[in-house]
Amino acid sequence: MSAKHRSFAPPPAHWPGKPPAGARAPAVQAFRTFDPLRAQKTERSAVADQLLSLHDGQFQLETAERGLRVKPNGTYNFVRVHGTTRNDAHTFVSNKASHAKLAGGRAVLYAGTVRFDNGSLDWWSNYSGTYQPIAAFRQQAQLPGDRFVPWQRLQMGGNSMQRGMFTDRHAATAPAAHKPKAPTSPKEEGTAGPAAPRATTSPAATKPATAEKGKPS
Repeated sequence: MSAKHRSFAPPPAHWPGKPPAGARAPAVQAFRTFDPLRAQKTERSAVADQLLSLHDGQFQLETAERGLRVKPNGTYNFVRVHGTTRNDAHTFVSNKASHAKLAGGRAVLYAGTVRFDNGSLDWWSNYSGTYQPIAAFRQQAQLPGDRFVPWQRLQMGGNSMQRGMFTDRHAATAPAAHKPKAPTSPKEEGTAGPAAPRATTSPAATKPATAEKGKPS
């Protein structure tokens, strides 16, 4: 067959590795960081534990002081901060330090509050008054999405733990026992006190006296 009449196979519907004609490219999730809502001086980074996710859905804390790994148990503040690259990020938690101190001036990908029960994540939220991250970017926290609870629900008491839990976290010691105030005399108070009870006498003392013989009564 001459080159003039040589036939060629039609081109493929789409080339390997390229989407078909007319197909939409997959949407790329927007990426952003969160800044403090109010201008403030750069907080010095607090000593905080790093949160580590295990393959079985459990979590561990790598302690900052000794590098030990322990199971988290309780309610913590957390921040996920940017590292040197986009894929380099770390999550730090503390049950005492604020979100700003956890971030230490680093770019914040997400911030909130998280609750653990012996290493198992109970729930987490975007509860952070400093950064107030919006729920639409919660995937940046890299925590299970089905355990997310919006901060509004926490405030309204829709979850088992409410806003009051944050005050207990900072209490270092139990409040001192209440001591009743010692009673004061009416003179010290400046007001008349209650009337004193009448003195009672025995029946013998109340018996009327009889006149002696020969003397007028």
